[in-house]
Amino acid sequence: MNRPAGGDADPNPVPARRRSRVQRFIAAVAGAALAAASLMLTATVPAHAATTVHTYAPTGVGGGTTTSPDVASTKYQVDVAGTPVQAVKYAASGHNFDIARFASDSRTPTITVTLPSTTIDTVNVYPARYYPSGSVSVSADKHTLTFRLSASAGLNQAIVMVNGDSTNATGQPYLAVINDPLEDPARRPNTTSAPDGSGVNLQTGVLNFQEFAAKYLAAHPNSAAQEAPAATTSSMAGKTVNGTAIPAGQQTSAGSLVSASSVNVRYPKVRTMAAGDVTYALQAALDTIKANPTALNTLYFPNGTYVWSGLLVNGLDGSKLKGGKLKIYTDEGALLKNRVQAYMEAYEPAVGIINSSSIEFGGRGVFDGNGVANYNASSSGDRHDANSSQHQGGVTVMHSSDITFNDTYSRDAKQWNYETHTAQRVRFNNIKALTPYRQPWIDGTNFASGQDITANGVFTLGNDDAFASGHYNPSDGFTPLASGVWNHFQLGTSTADVQGYVNAVGAYDTVADDLGFDSYHWDDEDTKNISVSNTLNWAAAAGNAIRIGLNGYGYRTTSYTFDNFNSVSPSAGGITMGHAPNRDPSVSIVVKNSSIDNSRFAQGPVSVSNGSATKTITAEQQATYGYAPNPDGSGTTYTYTRVPIGTFTLDNVWFSKRNTSSSITGVTNATLNNIRVGGQLVRYTGQFPLTTSGVSTLTRTYTDANGQTQNVKAGAPADGDTWVGAWTGDLSKNKSSELTLITRNTGVGLMGEQYTTGSGDGKLSYIQFPLGSLTKAPTQATLRLTYVGHRYSSVPSTDTDQLLVQPVSSTTCTGGGTSCPITTMTWQNRPSFTATNSSVAKSATFTLGSTIIPEGGGSHQGNAIDGREITVDITSFVQNAYAANQSTLLLAVGNAEGKNHELRFVSSEGATGSGKLTNGTAEMAPALTVTP
Repeated sequence: MNRPAGGDADPNPVPARRRSRVQRFIAAVAGAALAAASLMLTATVPAHAATTVHTYAPTGVGGGTTTSPDVASTKYQVDVAGTPVQAVKYAASGHNFDIARFASDSRTPTITVTLPSTTIDTVNVYPARYYPSGSVSVSADKHTLTFRLSASAGLNQAIVMVNGDSTNATGQPYLAVINDPLEDPARRPNTTSAPDGSGVNLQTGVLNFQEFAAKYLAAHPNSAAQEAPAATTSSMAGKTVNGTAIPAGQQTSAGSLVSASSVNVRYPKVRTMAAGDVTYALQAALDTIKANPTALNTLYFPNGTYVWSGLLVNGLDGSKLKGGKLKIYTDEGALLKNRVQAYMEAYEPAVGIINSSSIEFGGRGVFDGNGVANYNASSSGDRHDANSSQHQGGVTVMHSSDITFNDTYSRDAKQWNYETHTAQRVRFNNIKALTPYRQPWIDGTNFASGQDITANGVFTLGNDDAFASGHYNPSDGFTPLASGVWNHFQLGTSTADVQGYVNAVGAYDTVADDLGFDSYHWDDEDTKNISVSNTLNWAAAAGNAIRIGLNGYGYRTTSYTFDNFNSVSPSAGGITMGHAPNRDPSVSIVVKNSSIDNSRFAQGPVSVSNGSATKTITAEQQATYGYAPNPDGSGTTYTYTRVPIGTFTLDNVWFSKRNTSSSITGVTNATLNNIRVGGQLVRYTGQFPLTTSGVSTLTRTYTDANGQTQNVKAGAPADGDTWVGAWTGDLSKNKSSELTLITRNTGVGLMGEQYTTGSGDGKLSYIQFPLGSLTKAPTQATLRLTYVGHRYSSVPSTDTDQLLVQPVSSTTCTGGGTSCPITTMTWQNRPSFTATNSSVAKSATFTLGSTIIPEGGGSHQGNAIDGREITVDITSFVQNAYAANQSTLLLAVGNAEGKNHELRFVSSEGATGSGKLTNGTAEMAPALTVTP
C-alpha cells in the first residue's frame, strides 16, 4: 500500500503530487497510512550544490590487522552526491539491515541507491512524515532510486525500505543511510608518537593505546597474568534462603580456567584470555594517565582492532587531569570489540563509565558489544536469562557525572544500546546504536535514572523501546535474594543446588565489589530534566516509542522533553506512562515536532496514566532491596498515594494511522495541539479517538489555514466520499478521486434515486463517516458540507434548494450484489434505497448563488468556491447507527429540486492534500459534528 501524499497545512510542506481517492479512503478507513512513497518513474531530483563526501576507513583495519570483518552489501550500491559509499551487511542474527555511513558537509545530499538484482516496485523512506509521495524517484528500469535527505527532518539519517514497509519484513534487508557532519578537526588529538615508542607522549598529553598495549602485553602476557578465582566464604553462608539453610562457612568452588570456546561458562570457571586481549592493558593505560595528571589527558585508539572485556572506566575523575577532563578518542577505522565475556555472570558492557566524572568521547570508531556471540548459548556464548546473569549494557554511564559522547558509534549491544543509571549531566551528541537484531532487551536509549541528561542527535536500531526511563534496577533479577535465582537453584526443595547457588552469589559479589555497589543500587536517585531531540529509532519487534515508568522503586521521575523524536516500527505502543504511582505533581512530559509510526499497534498510540493508586515500601525493601528511603529518614515502612501528572503536552506530533482509542488518565493539564494522523491535521475528535479520566483541563486545538488557533470539534471528517452519475458517460465510472461532490435530481424518486435508464443526467453523492470514537449516542449530530456552486448560468442565483440525506448500506446494491463500497461505487452498482419524506433528513433552504461551475471532465481545481456551509441535522441516523453497533455511517446525499439544479460541494480530496482545490481549505471537507 502506498502512503498518501499528506499536505494539509503541514509546517513541513511536501512536493505537490495528487493521490488517488482510493489511497485516501483506505488510509482513513483502515487507519493504515503506511510509510510507502509512491514511485515517480524517470522523475528528477533537484540538482545539488557541490558536496564534500568523506568515506570512512574500513572498520578494524590497522595496527597489524589487514582485513575488516565487515562484509559489503550484495543488495545495495550507494552513491552520495556522486561519491560511492559502501553499504555493509548487518547479518549477525538475521539480516534486517545493511548500513551505509559517511560524513559530508551537506545535510541534504542526493542519495542514489542501485539494486542490481531487485526490481523496485515500492519505496518507503522513513521517517514517513518527511518523505511523502513524490520525494523518491525511480529509474525507468526500476533498479535505481534517488532522493535527497530531508531538510525539514533535521536528521542525519534515513531508513530506506524497498518492496516492504514498517509493518513487515518483505523488503529486508532494509538500508540505513547515516550522514554524519564532517568531523571538527579540533576534536582530533595530536597523534604524534612518543619518541621512545611507549605510546605515552608526555609532551602532547596523549596515550596511544595501540602502541602502549603492544608494549604492555609483551612485558605482561595474559597467559602469565590471568588467574582463576580462589575459593572464598560465601556472603550467604549461615543464612536461610527460601527455606534452604546455607551452611556456615560455605565456600564457593575453586575456580578454573577453561577453553575460550566453552559454552555456558559459570563462575568460578573463567574463559582463558586470548593472547591479544587488551583488557589488562586498558586498566594499565588508565592507571598511567591517573599517575601523570599534569601531563596526560587523552586516551587515543588509532585505526585497528582491539578485543577486550569492554572499555571500562571505573573511579576516574577527569577534572584532576590536565585541561580538566579525560578525552577518549577513537579513529574512524578503530574497532573496539568485546570478547565473549569471561563467564556467564560477568559484567562486561561495551562501554562502562562507573564512579567517574569529566570524561569526553570523540571520534568515529565503532564499539562492538559482540552481543549475538555472547548470548548464543548453543555454540559460542552463554545463557542470558535475568536470573542467570547481570544486566549487560551497550554504552552505560553509572554513578558518574559530566560525561559527553560526541559522534559515538556502538553496535551489536548485549542489551540496552545507550543507558544511564544514577548519572548527572550527561550529554549524548550524534550517537548511533546499530543493533538490528531480535535480541531481548535491546532498547534504543534507556535513561533508567539520571538528572540533566541530554541526547541531541540519536539513531538507534534495536528490538524494544526506542526510549525508556524510570525502569529502575534492571539487574535485580540476578541477586542473591531474587526469587528467580532461588527457583533456578531449586532452593526450598529437596534437590536444592546449594553449591551452584553460592557460586552464583560469588559471581554477583565479585561484580558488586568491582563496581563499589550492588545491583539494587545501580539506580538510587530521583530522575529529572531529561531532554531528547533529533532522533530516529527503529525496533525489530516489541517495544514502545516512549515508555516512562515501570517499577520506580519509590523514586520520582519528572521533567521529560522530546523534540523531533521519530520512532519507526515498534509493536507494543507509542507514548506509554504508568505502572508505579506518580507522587510528584510537578511531572512534565512534553513531546513536540515528532512522529511515531504506529502502523503495527493494536491499540491507541497514547496510554498515559498516573499509575496504581498507592505504593507501600517496607523497611526491609529500603534496607536490602534498594528502594527509596522513607522521606523522614527513619527507614521505617511508608506508603505514598498517586497524584495527578502535572503536565502532558503533545504539540505537532504525527501518527501514521488512526488506532483504537488512546487514553490519558490522572493529569492536571493535558494539551494536544496540531496532532496529525495519517498526514491529516486533527480537526475532529474522531480522527484521534481519546478517552480521559481524572483530567482537570484538556485542551485540544489546531492551527487553521489562516493561522488561527481553533478547538478540535467533536465529530469526524468523512473517511470516504464520491458521486455517481446516471448519464451514459458516467454510468460505469467511479468518481471517488474527484475534488467535488455533485447532486442533480432527475425527479424519478424523491432524490432521483430510482432513475435507471434513458437520457437523464442524475447525480447522487455518497459520504461515509467513522463512528469508532463515539462512547455514547450523541444528543445532536450534524452533517456539514461546503457549497462550491452550481452548473447553469441560466438558472437564477435566487433559486432555492435543499439537501436531502438518507442512511444507506454498501451491502445492498443496485446491481444486485452485496458489495458497493465508495472506492468502486458507480451508478450501476451503488447502495440501493428508496427515499421518502419520512426517511430523509433535510437542510434548510438555501439560494444557489452566483458562483457558476460549468460541466466538464476537469477537476475545476482553480474555480472559485461559494464557501457557504450547508448543514443537515442527522441526529437520529447517528443515534440509530450507534445503537446498532455500526463502526461507520454511509449517507446518500441529493438535492430536492429537479429544475436544472446541479450542485457541487467540496469533497475530502478537494479540501486537503497536495492536489486539492486551489481555493479549498481543510475546514471545507465533509464532516460530522456531534454534541455528546
